[in-house]
Amino acid sequence: MPSWPNSNETSDDDDEYMSEFSSMQMEYFQTPDTVIDPSFCELVTESDRRCILHRQRAGKFVAFEGTDTGRRFIGCATEDGVNCGVLEWVDAPWPVILQRCLSKLWDMYHEQNLGRAQDNEAHGIEVEKLQKELDSLANQYSQLVDDVSKLFDFQDGIKSHDMDCTSQAINELKEKKKQLEEQAKIELQMEKLKIKKEQSHC
Repeated sequence: MPSWPNSNETSDDDDEYMSEFSSMQMEYFQTPDTVIDPSFCELVTESDRRCILHRQRAGKFVAFEGTDTGRRFIGCATEDGVNCGVLEWVDAPWPVILQRCLSKLWDMYHEQNLGRAQDNEAHGIEVEKLQKELDSLANQYSQLVDDVSKLFDFQDGIKSHDMDCTSQAINELKEKKKQLEEQAKIELQMEKLKIKKEQSHC
């Protein structure tokens, strides 16, 4: 809320500001976008012109919006809170033909920005789709690696089992051969003893 002076402190300037505030059109409160112009910026020093609501020294600006693009104006310099808007246009409105050109340029600009926004949205959707496909392929690849690893482990298990069986059979054959050799030796010794015994009786 603006803070107005007490009735006993009201001056002619205050009355002038109040009158100006009451008669201002609402469009003046719609501050246009601005562009920095080193030749027309900072606060107004040529006069004691102040904004309506804050009673602060006004600033110099150059509009950068719509058909007012390039027009200089005196406006509220407040950056926080409610902005009083345009206090006074320094430049008169541009000729109609120039306003049409500016309007066309701004329409083209907004249309291009809209196209870019739509392209960015479509691009984002496509990227999200590709990311999902990539994640799916990654999962499939991981599953394939696991399956191949299990297959190799299974084959290695079979080979290991076969090798164990073969080794066990070989060991059994060796043991049997050893037993047969020992049995043959015993039988040979017994046969020798038998022959020797028979010879002693003769």
